[in-house]
Formats: sequence, C-alpha cells, structure tokens
Amino acid sequence: MKSLPADNIYQRLCDLRNGTGKSQKEVADELNIQASVLSRIERGETKSVSHDLVIKFAEYYNVSTDYLLCISDVRIRRNVELEELGLTNKALFQLLQGKVNGSLLSKMLEHPYFPVLLDTANAYFTEAHNTGFASRNAIIDIGTANIKDFIKEHPEHRIEGRHDIRRLNAEKVTGTEADLEKIKSIFLSMLKDIKKEYDVPQQDISTEELKKQIVTMKKQAIFQKKKKPSFNENDMTRIVMGMFQSMGMDLDEYEQEMFHKMMVHMLQRKR
Repeated sequence: MKSLPADNIYQRLCDLRNGTGKSQKEVADELNIQASVLSRIERGETKSVSHDLVIKFAEYYNVSTDYLLCISDVRIRRNVELEELGLTNKALFQLLQGKVNGSLLSKMLEHPYFPVLLDTANAYFTEAHNTGFASRNAIIDIGTANIKDFIKEHPEHRIEGRHDIRRLNAEKVTGTEADLEKIKSIFLSMLKDIKKEYDVPQQDISTEELKKQIVTMKKQAIFQKKKKPSFNENDMTRIVMGMFQSMGMDLDEYEQEMFHKMMVHMLQRKR
C-alpha cells in the first residue's frame, strides 16, 4: 500500500473527474470500483491507496501517476503510445527521420494561437463559413440596390452614391477568402512571437571575463617556462588555442592548422 501525500491528491482526482463532466458513480462504474470508495478518496478521507488503483486512475484520466501523487505538476504522460498522438504514419516517419525541426514544431504547438489556426484551417478546407458570408454578401447587394434606386430619384447625389456602391462591393468576400486571410494573419502573428526568442543575441563574454582568461593564459605560460626550459612558440600557441576552446570557440582541423601557423609566425617575429 502507498500512503497518499499530505498535499491534496483528492482535489486533483476531483478536478479531473469534474473536467470529464461525469458523476462519481459514473466514474466508479467505469473503473469497476465502489462509488463510496471514490467518494472517500475525493474527500480526503482515505489514508492509503493501492498501486493498482493509482495506475487505474492515471490510465483513466490519461495523466501520469506522478501527477496524481503530487510528485509532479505535469499532467501529460511522456511515454504515450504513438497512436494516441493522432498523427498519420507518414507524419510520424517524418519526425522520426529528423526531417522536421522538432524544436520549432514544439514552439508552434505550444503557442496559444495554434488551436485557433487549426480550427480556421479546418473551416477553410470544409468551406464551413461560405453560407454565412453568402448571406452577408446578399445583404450588401440589397444595400447597393437601394443606393441605385436613390440615385435614380436624386441624380444630384450620383457621385456620392457610386462611391458608396464601390465601397460596399469591396466588402464582399466569400467564407473561403475570409478564412484564408485569417489563417495568414494568425500564422504571421505566431511567427513574430516565436521569432522574438531567436532575436535574442547570444551573450558575449564580458571584458572582465576576457581579462581573467588573459591572466590565466599568462600564468600558464610562466608555469610552462619554469617547468620546461624548451618552451617555444608551439607551446604558447597551444595555450592560446586552449583558452579559445574554454570560451566555447571550437575550431575545426583546418582552422586549427591555419591558426597555429599564424601564431607561430607572429611569435617568431617578436623575438
């Protein structure tokens, strides 16, 4: 038996059940346990619960056991079955092959506008809003017809009337066109938000840090001179390259060779 944490696991179970809109009896029946047992747990009157029951609750509510036991605040189970993601095999294959930037995809999925983007895209594909916009366009047609009748009766307002007709006709749009414009707007807004993270420049080392690196390099050079009388340009070059590597500035083989030649040449000229 596993003791319930002093935190409010009962409240978490209660919140999860309320989220389903089901009663205690409905959940208890589906879990094949007594409603009174579930009631006592949710009221915090149960001091212990079996491992089997914890796992049963976790599977039923699709959360981790750590979340139920208040070890973690993350509800979603990490090791979910691939079928539960609702993705096609082709989509999963793209992800597993590494053909998709997983980090960028995660940022897009996490964005609060992403569900709205998918809903709008679905409306665009199914032309769900065409009927509504057709009614709107019909109202606009009635309005332009009324203006035309007004112009016939009052020809002195012909110029203003035609201007109003052109303005109203410009407002006519199909549901598909409206959805497409909305998709563009949402997607661009998401990209701008995500780009803010990429616009943050990588922090360079401070002047103080650079001074420390130079002092360290000097101490290493002095140490090498005392330790090894044959200290030469090659040794100094290796110390400098080691300093660069400690600063995260990794050089490939070609760059190392070119840098080595340049440093040796410069040090030999200073003799």
